Amino acid sequence: MKKSIAIALIVTVFLPNIAFSKTVGKWNSGTVGGFTRYWTTNNVGSNNVGSNFVVWCHPKRKINGTLLHIEIEGKAPPPGTRIKLILDQEILDLPVNKQGYIDSGCATCADSFDYVWHKLRSSQTMAVKFKDNSYAGFSLKGAQKILPGSVCPTDWEKKN
Repeated sequence: MKKSIAIALIVTVFLPNIAFSKTVGKWNSGTVGGFTRYWTTNNVGSNNVGSNFVVWCHPKRKINGTLLHIEIEGKAPPPGTRIKLILDQEILDLPVNKQGYIDSGCATCADSFDYVWHKLRSSQTMAVKFKDNSYAGFSLKGAQKILPGSVCPTDWEKKN
């Protein structure tokens, strides 16, 4: 009986925090702490430090719940700057918030997030450039299958 209670307690405490993931091509998806994340990595860097492109989606969190988190060689873009996101030769100029994320909390930010989501699913090439001219290319192989057809709710939508 004590063993059964101990196992039930362990499952109840630890199971909700376990991250589940799936990989298609170079893209991954997983859940952790109520968030679904979709990500790809680029392990090429001058300091042998990779770069990451992550889409975070939380169905209810209204601040920094749905956003892009990008690191080039382990460094996020400086807060308050802008990044260039290049998708199939189209250059998008996106603002970086105070925490170093590309968020979806304003009307224009939400529209941009929606557009980027669909471009990630349909484009062939992707690169990111920060204000300091650091640059990374990322594969989109598998993005169309990993990212669902419907865009996760933006922070702007959740607030309004």
